[in-house]
Amino acid sequence: MVKKAFLLIALQLFLWPARQAYPQEKVRVGYGAISVQSGLVWIAKDKGLFAKYGLTPEIIYIPGGSTNVQVLISGHLDYSQLSGAPGVAANLAGADIVYIAGFGDRLNYQLITRPEIKNLEQLKGKKLAVSRFASSADFGMRAILKRLGLDPVKDVTILQVGDEPARLAAVKSGNVDGTVMNAPFGLEAQRQNLYILADSLKMGIPFFNTGLLATRRYLDQNEAKTLNLMRAYIEAIKIFKTEREYSLKALAQFTRVNNVTALEEGYEYFKNTVRDVPYPSLEGMQAVVAQMAETGAKPRQVDAAAYISDRYLKQLESDGFVKKVWGK
Repeated sequence: MVKKAFLLIALQLFLWPARQAYPQEKVRVGYGAISVQSGLVWIAKDKGLFAKYGLTPEIIYIPGGSTNVQVLISGHLDYSQLSGAPGVAANLAGADIVYIAGFGDRLNYQLITRPEIKNLEQLKGKKLAVSRFASSADFGMRAILKRLGLDPVKDVTILQVGDEPARLAAVKSGNVDGTVMNAPFGLEAQRQNLYILADSLKMGIPFFNTGLLATRRYLDQNEAKTLNLMRAYIEAIKIFKTEREYSLKALAQFTRVNNVTALEEGYEYFKNTVRDVPYPSLEGMQAVVAQMAETGAKPRQVDAAAYISDRYLKQLESDGFVKKVWGK
């Protein structure tokens, strides 16, 4: 009996470190838009991936990138999931924000207008809605207009209206004449009798799309937590890209979009753009910084590389985690 008890205790001591490899820590992750590309955080939570790596998640929706960043800087968020524009704008105002992952490096907005506006000449002099100035929607609007040969300052009036549902309502009511919506929005535009005047997907405009960011101070103080968060995200990407039916159901719950065809349209687009290992794009960040220079900010001497860090993903590759997940 004594020998049996001893063996049982020894077995428990042997297993205890494995069970405690990832002690549970609270993590607060914000996101600024309800869209397919924001859905990775929901998949990671719904599949228990945060818990798998010792994290108890609090997922917080804060509409608009600039507001989201303010909450991040205040310390009421640990990480956030946003495009590059709000983080760059905050850094230029004195913050110290770093993007540690990037889930896309091309602009994915579509310029939506009222049905009677079907060409560039008709767009001149019109009112166009974005969420907030210096937001990703603002960046997208200005980038699309410039690519179309229009001056965002002289040829149109850009107004701050709010998140996507608010902007869409403003277009339908006639309070504004157009806005930008996260692509793909084609089927929904047809359903609501709106017109897609331009599609940045087809233009191939470089942009730091949805990514994961935090303050440099927080990252320096929480390296182990950050690595665990990245482990959860990499596994979420694997699930998203390989478990189609589950992902569509999870995204329907997250976005509250019941139109299966529209969800499938969004899923197929994002699946083909997000990388297995989401290294933050230097080209995308340089595009954001360059546009900020044109809006009268002061980033001409800014090194865009200072706003991104790939060290966490490199560490996960070097220690074999990425190979374990992806088998390559």
